[in-house]
Formats: sequence, C-alpha cells, structure tokens
Amino acid sequence: MPHGHCYLWHPAILWTNVISDLLIASAYFSIPIALFIFVRKRVDLKFKRIFVLFALFILCCGITHLFGIYTIWHGSYGLHGIAKAITAIVSVITAFVLFKNINTLIAIPSPKQLEQAISKAEHEKSRRSQLEQAQKAEAIFKFSLELQPAGLLVVDANHIIRVANKAFEQLFKYDTDELIGKPLHCLLLDEQAKFHHVLTDSYFKKPIQGHAMAQGRTVRGKTKNGDEIWVEINLSVHNFENEKHAFASVNSVSTPNNEHNFVFEKSNRLQRVIDATEDGIWEWNVQTNDVWYSNRSMRMLGYDPDVIKPDFSLWQAHVHPDDKARVFEALDRHLKYQEKYDVTYRGLSENQQYQWIRTRGKTIYDTDNKPLLMSGTLTNINQLKELELQFSQKSHFLKAVLNKSLCAIFIYNIHNQKITFINEQYSEITGYSFEQLNQIQYQHHLFTLFHPDDQTKLSSHYNTLTVNKNKEAQGLEFRIKHAQGQWIWCLSKDSPYSFDEQGQVSEIIGTFFDVSEQKQQRDKIKALAQDFYTTFEQAAVGIAHVGLDGTWLKANRKLCEILGYSHDELLSFNFQNITYPEDLNIDLELVAQLLADEFAQYSMEKRYICKNGKIIWAFLTVSVVRDEYHNPSHFISVVEDISERKAVEQALAESNLALEKFAYSASHDLQEPLRKISAFSDSLSERLKGKLDDEDAEYELSRLTDAASRMRGMIHSLLQLSRYSKHQLNKEPIRFSDLLAIIREDLSELIMESDCNLILEQDFTIYADLNSFLQVLRNLITNSIRYKQAELQPIVKFSHELSEQELTIRVSDNGTGFDEKYASEIFQPFKRLASAKVKGYGMGLAICKQIIKAHGGEIKVESHCNQGTTFTVILPIEEKI
Repeated sequence: MPHGHCYLWHPAILWTNVISDLLIASAYFSIPIALFIFVRKRVDLKFKRIFVLFALFILCCGITHLFGIYTIWHGSYGLHGIAKAITAIVSVITAFVLFKNINTLIAIPSPKQLEQAISKAEHEKSRRSQLEQAQKAEAIFKFSLELQPAGLLVVDANHIIRVANKAFEQLFKYDTDELIGKPLHCLLLDEQAKFHHVLTDSYFKKPIQGHAMAQGRTVRGKTKNGDEIWVEINLSVHNFENEKHAFASVNSVSTPNNEHNFVFEKSNRLQRVIDATEDGIWEWNVQTNDVWYSNRSMRMLGYDPDVIKPDFSLWQAHVHPDDKARVFEALDRHLKYQEKYDVTYRGLSENQQYQWIRTRGKTIYDTDNKPLLMSGTLTNINQLKELELQFSQKSHFLKAVLNKSLCAIFIYNIHNQKITFINEQYSEITGYSFEQLNQIQYQHHLFTLFHPDDQTKLSSHYNTLTVNKNKEAQGLEFRIKHAQGQWIWCLSKDSPYSFDEQGQVSEIIGTFFDVSEQKQQRDKIKALAQDFYTTFEQAAVGIAHVGLDGTWLKANRKLCEILGYSHDELLSFNFQNITYPEDLNIDLELVAQLLADEFAQYSMEKRYICKNGKIIWAFLTVSVVRDEYHNPSHFISVVEDISERKAVEQALAESNLALEKFAYSASHDLQEPLRKISAFSDSLSERLKGKLDDEDAEYELSRLTDAASRMRGMIHSLLQLSRYSKHQLNKEPIRFSDLLAIIREDLSELIMESDCNLILEQDFTIYADLNSFLQVLRNLITNSIRYKQAELQPIVKFSHELSEQELTIRVSDNGTGFDEKYASEIFQPFKRLASAKVKGYGMGLAICKQIIKAHGGEIKVESHCNQGTTFTVILPIEEKI
C-alpha cells in the first residue's frame, strides 16, 4: 500500500514531506561531493578513512530520503528497509571508527599550538638555512675555484701562499693543499728568488694596474720536481679582513688548444669536485629505477663502492625503520605534487651506527608532469644535530634557571617600549601574565603600572641606562601596582642587554625582588631607632652605654645634667673616676658577677662625684649586652638621681626615731600614774565593798577600774608596736609544722575550749624571725577563734604557694567574716570591727602588719559576711629557704 494513504492524500501534508525529503536528499548528496573535493585537495590529511565513511554515511541517508518519496506512491517498503539497513551498517561502522580514533583526534593540536609549532619550525628552519647557506657559500666558493680552468693563487703581504686551486696545483705538480702555508719563492727559479721579494713589496705598497708585476705577462716558474715552466700571470691587490692580499690568475702557455682535451679535462675536474665534496651525490631514473651514487654516497650508505653495485634498495634499507614512512611519504608527495623535497632522517652510516642525514633533490618532468629523472645530495648533519641538541638542552636549562630564579627577570625593548620577555617569577611577584602585560602596553603604557611618585625617577633611571654603554648595572627602588590592586615595593638591578647598528642601547635586561616586607621592616626599624633615640635623649633618668673597661661610650642629656659634665667630657674618662671611693669596690664586684653571668642585671644605690665636687646619691641599674656568641659587648646603665629622696629618707628616719623614742618614753611615763590609778581604784573598791548603797556610785567605780585596766592593755600594745618597728630580726629557716606545734602549746586552753581544728595542707619551710612570726600566727588564730560562728566548729587552714620570687601563705577560717569594704581599715592601730562583747584593743592586726613589713613582705585580707576570712601573707624568697 502506498505511504500516501497514511497522509490521506492530503496535498499540504503530502507535498510538505515530499519537498522536505527532496531538499534533504539534495543536501546529503552535495555533502559527500564537498568532502571528496576536500580530501582530494588536502593530501596531507591523516584520517581519510573517516572522511570517506562520513561521506558514505551521509550519501546513504540521502538515499533513504529518496526512498521515502518513492514509497508515497509505490509501497516498496522492502527496498526502503534494505536502504535503511545499509545506512545503519555504514553509520555503525562510522561511529566505531570515530570512537576508535577519538584520542588521536583529540590530540590534534589547537590553532594556537599549531601556530606555535609553525613559528618554532620557521625559526629552526631559518637558523638551519643560515647554517646551510654559510656551508653552501663555502662549498660554492671551493667548487668555483676548482671549476676555474686557470690557476688561482692568493698570497699575503708576507709572501705566504694562502689559497691555490686545483688547476694551479696541477700546473706546478703539487698535491692538494700542499702549497698552503709555503713561501712564494718555492715557485720561483733561484735567480728570480733573489730580487723577487723587492718587486713584491713594491707592488703591495703601490698596487696600481700599470705596475710591471700587474700586467699580463709571461714568466718562468719552478714545479715541485724542479722543472721549469712558462706561465702567463695577472695580479691585483685587495684588502681582506683589513689585510692586503695579492690575487693572481695563472695560465700555462704550453697547453695545446684541443677541444677534446678541454672536454676531457673538464670532465676530470667535475669528477674531482664530486670526489672532494663532503656531500654524497646521487641520480635516480624514476622510470627504470636505475640509480647512480657517487663514491661518497655509497660510503654514507655504509657500502664499499668498489664492491657493491649501486641500487635503489640500498638507500631504502639505509633509512631508520621509524623514519621510513615519513621519508617515503615526502618522496611520494614530491613526485606527485612537485613539493619541495628536503628531508632529514636517521640513516645507517659506514660505521654501522645511525646518524642524522639530510637529503635534497629535484626532479625533471615530461610535458605530462610525469617524473623522469631525480637528482640530489646526501649530507651528514649529525654534528649539526648534536649541536642543536646541545643548544636545546642549554636553552631548556637556561629557561629552567630563569623560571626557577627567586627574582623577576624581564627584557624591555626601548624602541618599541614593550616588554619582550618575562620569567615565571615576574608573574608570581606582580600577578601579571605576559599576555596581560601586552594588553596593558597596547591599551595604555607600562608607566601606568608604576606609582606616580616613582615615575620621574624611573624615567631618569632608563635615560641613564640608554647612555650607559659599558653594561654597568643600575639599581632602583620603586613601587609597582599588583594585578590585585595593591602597591608592592621592588628593588631592581637593570643593565643594557643589546645594541643596535648605531651602537645605541636597544634592549634592557632587568631583575627585581619584592621587598615590600623588607621595606616595612626597615621602616619599623627606623621608627624604632627614632623611638629609641627619643627615649634615650628625652628620658627623665640618665642612660648610658659603658664599655667593659668602664669607659663611657654614649650618654644622654639627662646623665650629663645629673653629673654636670658635657657629653665630650664624660666620654673622655670612665665611671671609676667619678664613683665615690667607698662605693667603688661593691660596684666592681657586682660588675664581675654580671660578666660571669651570675645574674642578668643588678641594682644598687651609690654615690657619684659631680664635676663641681658635689656628692650625689643615685639609684643605678646595670645590664650587659652580649653578642650572638654570648660574649659581653658593653653595659647599659640607668642612673636615677635620688639625692632628694635620700635626704627625705634621712629626715624621715630621724623623725621616726624621735617618734619611737617619744612613744616609748610616753608609754613608759604613763605606766607609773596608771599603776597608781589602778592601785587606788582597786583599793577603794575593796574598802567600799558592801558599804555603798548608791548603785550608780558602785557602777562608776567599776567602770573606773575597767578603764584603768583597758588603758594598761592599750599602752602594752603600743609598746609592742613600737618595739617591732625598730626590732632587729633574727631570721632562720623554720618548718611551718614546728611553728604550729608551738602555737598549739601556747594556745592549748583556748583551742580546747573552742574545739578549734588547725589544718596544715602541706608542710613547708619559711625564713623568718621565730618569735615575731609566732606573734603573727597567735593573733590570726586568736581572731579566728574569737570571731567564730556560733553553730560551727572553728576551722583554720594553712596553705602555701612557692614561686621563684616569693612565698605566699594563706590562713583561712570559717568564721563570721566582715564586709570587704573594711579590708583596708582593719590593719590600722586601735581599729575594731567587732562589738564590745569581744574583748580586744584593735592592735593585733596592726602588729601583724608591722612584723610582716619588717620581713620585707605584705599582708592582705579577703572576707565576706558569714563566709569566713582569708589572710594572705607574701614573703620574698631568700636563698636560705
């Protein structure tokens, strides 16, 4: 059934499908034609099979669309199915081949990679061409010399033969190059040699063509075996590499003018040229496959020309297996498309080792472009390849060195005002790639990257480099904007790199480091140095650097002011000269201990003798500065003038002494009348006991007795306080447990009545006066028992902490405590926080503070109501503990 029935023979649907299939089929048939033309023109394509398969696949698709049109009117679905099956098979094969070669297709270089490879190849080709041209020029020069029918001779100003061609050597019967370096007179007869050098010198000095020696003339010469020979000679003098050389053309006047001999000689000469050249020469009859190899070619192929007959297969076998496909493909393209034939490959040489060979050739074609005869050369370029390899390795090494360098490196072209090279570290430091720099150079100017404040000195820097033709490096510190926007400090070292034809600097090579951190550190050091100088000079105390021998090395203004000397005067002597004699030995002993590293510094009060003879007191602090090997370098001394303080201390000491004497005297003098008051009041109470009917009088009499007793206790406490303020301590090491044992004995009745528990957490040793410290513990424990909470058993705990500098003792109880706002008041004399129910005079803690102060320590208290009290005693560490 025709397919048109499916469309209900609706014209719009039917003709839409017919026209669409027809257009698709037309396009599918044209695409294979285009692919065929493309593959035909691009003979270098490597994947022709894939293009062919794609062409077949698209062609089959077009056929299926034509069958789609045919089945609308004719129901030949079998043929349509066969067409689809063929299309399916071709499409599967195409997909399979495509995926099989997908990795190879992916590896096809990108346009950029291809462009780089082409650029590199062009550079290599240019360099190789230059080498070849130089070699070819030399070969052509030698070849042209040998082709000259006339003898050619070149002689320097010292009459030494420098060049002689084959014709000349054969004329005088010398071997090849045998004449080179020989004196000219070896070619002259004896009678000519005597005066010939005079004529030659004259001609070199005045080389005019009218000179007798320059005119074409016939002269006699001497061959190698001594035979006489007549020759015609023409001379001319020219400068070569700033040296004069005489050039002579020589012809034998005895050579017969015979055409046969001329042709024979020319043939021989050509053969000699072929034999003399280092290149192998070959000729190949493409139609008959016959070849001719020169002897040199045969040896380059690794065969003896006298033993092996030339054959094309010899060259084929000589090519390295890995290079054969490439070499023969190039040969095939040359013969078919007349492409240039110039190939390098590895060939098996006469020493049975593979060496690099270059072969070049040209072909003669008939009128139908059919190759007939191909001629060419074989050149051994193994040495050149080794040089290229060495150059490549050195270039790779140099590139690695440049890229791994810690400093940024760049080359700047002055004429173009562009950077032409940067290494990896340049990008690492600045954040710019080479492409980004080119973009900046194209859109703006490189100077926009530099800080505005540095652009003037950068211009001056580069102007200096352009006139600096001795390649002397110039340094510069500047700021450049990082790609991320921040300014970085760089330290650069630049120098001329290349010069143009006029000798002017054309390129500059530069290196620089990122010194931003060093710059910050340097600024900090400058600031610190300025701070040090300001502190040193503006300090309110004298500061000096003192040598190990006592010489003043440096002194600030305050020290000069204290001592009354000028700076130069003070630096002209040592500290020993102005130290009060009685203080010098102590000072020197401390210096010796400081140098012996027994301590880091020492302080002392000493006297100095000022310039005006006045003696002043100073508080001296000395430390030693050591070098990296811990050897002492010098001292740092800080001198504070304490003369006024010493005067005040002296006056205060005298005042305290007078006050102590007054207190002792006053309390002692009060004892006598107080005893009388107490005695009489007690006696009066006894006498009137039971006789007084007045209760108020009896109460007042008891109050008088109590007041006298209380007054006696207060005077006793005052005497104790006065005694401890001037008491000389007898310090000794004491175990704290021994102190508590004595306290338990002394306060045994009070401890037993109160059921007090004394707890020592860990025993330790203190260095103190025994009786004084027992007094402290008695007062603290007695207070803890007196101010206990009614419901609780009184507990007193003793703990300690030991550091390098101090011993801390804590005495804690669980008593009633007090408001902490009174903590600073309870150590004042006669200060009591408790009610009158608790007996006391308010002197106990004042005495404790005085005793601890006499030991060089301090006492503090912490307390809260109904939460107990903790007394903290801090004593300085002494070596005997």
